[in-house]
Amino acid sequence: MQILIKTVLTGIAGALTWFLVNLTDQPAIWQITMAVFVAGVVLVVQFLIEAAEQSRRLVSAVRDTSADQVRTVRTINAAATHLADAAGNGGQENIVRLVGAAGRMDSKQDLQLRFAEHQVAGLVTLLEGLHAGRAEHEGENPDWLLGLTDTAAISIDATSITSFDRHRGFVDEGEFWVSDLGLRYLDRQRKAIERNVRIRRLFLLTEDATDVDQLEKLLEPHQKINVETRILRPDDIDFLHQHDLEDFILFDQKISYEFHTARALKKDVTPLIASVALVVDPRLVARRRERFEELWSAAADPDEPNVA
Repeated sequence: MQILIKTVLTGIAGALTWFLVNLTDQPAIWQITMAVFVAGVVLVVQFLIEAAEQSRRLVSAVRDTSADQVRTVRTINAAATHLADAAGNGGQENIVRLVGAAGRMDSKQDLQLRFAEHQVAGLVTLLEGLHAGRAEHEGENPDWLLGLTDTAAISIDATSITSFDRHRGFVDEGEFWVSDLGLRYLDRQRKAIERNVRIRRLFLLTEDATDVDQLEKLLEPHQKINVETRILRPDDIDFLHQHDLEDFILFDQKISYEFHTARALKKDVTPLIASVALVVDPRLVARRRERFEELWSAAADPDEPNVA
C-alpha cells in the first residue's frame, strides 16, 4: 500500500510539472526532463521522510530497551546485594535453592505457580515483619510454633493461662495437650531438651482450677519430658499484673510468640485464637523477660507439698 501511494504521488508530481512546463512553450525534451526530475525529487523526499521516521522509531525502541536493561541490571545488582547479605547471615544456600526451584517450575502449571507465589508472599511478609519488630498471622500458626521450638538453642520460657472450665478460650483449655498439635509440640520440646535447651512452663491457674487430679493430669506430660513446671494461682499474682496477663512463649529470650484470643458472646461458645504474633522488638521482648521472671519467682513448684 505504501509503495502504491508513493508511485501515485510521484506520477502526480511528474504530470503536474510536465503540464506547467508545457504552458511555457518549452521544447519537448525539456518538458520531459523537468517532469522526470521533479518526480524523482518527490520520490526521494518520500523515502527520506520514511527513513527518518524509521530512524526515530528505532532510536525510541533502543531507548526503551536500554531503560529496560538498566532496570534489569539494577534488579540483578539489588538481588546480588541481598544474596551477599544473606550469605553473611548463613542463608545463601537456601536462597539459591529457592531461586533454583522457582526457575525449574513448569510455567504451564498455573495453580502450582499461584500457590507457590502465595507461599513466597507469606514468607516475604514474615521477613518484613521481623525486620520491623513484629510479624502477625491470622489464626494459629503451627509452623511458627514448631519451627521456633526446633531452632531454639538456649531456652524456651512459656506462660499458660489455664482453666478447667472448657469455655474460657485459653490456649491450654480442654484437650490441647492430647491434640495433634499439642503432641507434636511436646515431642519437639523433648527433642529440644535433648540438645540442652532449658524449657520452663508456668501455669497460671484460674480460680476454678482447683481439682488436684486434673492438675496432675495437666502437668504429667510436661514433667515426663523434663520440662521445668511451676503453678501460680490468682492470689499469688501481684495485683498490678492481674488485669493484663497474656499467654506468650520466649524463644532464646529473643523472640516472643504471643496469642490473641477472640471474644465470644455466648458462655457456652469457646473463643478461638484470633491471631498470633512474633515480637522481636528488643524493648518489648525485655518486658516479657522481666514479666516471666517475676511470675516464675512468685510461682510454686508443683512437687512441693501443699501447692495444690
